[in-house]
Amino acid sequence: MNEKIILKKTSHGSFDDAANAALFLAVFVGIWQIVFMLGIWPKISLPSPLMVAESFVKIIWNHSLPVSIGVTLARLVTAFAVSIALGTLIGLAMIKFKGFGKTLSSFSAGLLSFPSIAWVPFSILLIGFNDFGILFVVVMSSIFSIMISTYSSIRNIPPIYLDAAKNMGAKGFYLFRHVTIPAATPSLIIGIRQAWSFAWHAIIGAEILMSIVGLGHILSVGRDFLDMGQVIASMITIFAIGLLVDRLLLFKLDERVRKKWGLDHHR
Repeated sequence: MNEKIILKKTSHGSFDDAANAALFLAVFVGIWQIVFMLGIWPKISLPSPLMVAESFVKIIWNHSLPVSIGVTLARLVTAFAVSIALGTLIGLAMIKFKGFGKTLSSFSAGLLSFPSIAWVPFSILLIGFNDFGILFVVVMSSIFSIMISTYSSIRNIPPIYLDAAKNMGAKGFYLFRHVTIPAATPSLIIGIRQAWSFAWHAIIGAEILMSIVGLGHILSVGRDFLDMGQVIASMITIFAIGLLVDRLLLFKLDERVRKKWGLDHHR
């Protein structure tokens, strides 16, 4: 009975969220159309929603949008996987070697605020105009978030958890696998979501300046040819993909972990 009630509440909540989102989009498009009809800006600067929809049809019909989405996501998944693997390993090393951890955490905090676009000239001169250069920019923009998240998550585990496990005989890898990692996972997920945001920003910026294919390139072409419809269409696509990945994948993962460890009691 309780499960049915929970499922019913969840379905109602999802429906309400969808309805609110649809209402917001309808109001936004309506205001956009009114501003266009008032002629505050010329059509070349602010096209109508219909003109943007026509641009969508054009870049879908010539296959540039589907191909660009596939290329951008392939690059992003590759670079983000590298960031998670290296960032986690370095974060664990920071825990193991305390002096190294304190020093690198300070540097990482500074580099975390470093604009991702600033890595592009360095990457061009070091690697060149190729996919490896783009991957380098994405990795350097997201790896420090993973490192700090790993380092902070494990350091902030309540000592009582580890002491209780040790008193019951847990030690070594067993302690790490069954106590340390589960206790740190909720905070690690937050760090991954933040790193994903940095990576998504970085790859679009890198593609604008370094690539001849990808969502960033479509945006750049629209700018070069003064095609604001294509610019807005690519911006909507970038926003939609970022939102969908966060809400349907990372947010769901975060919710599942929180529910598993009993951290969603306040919801």
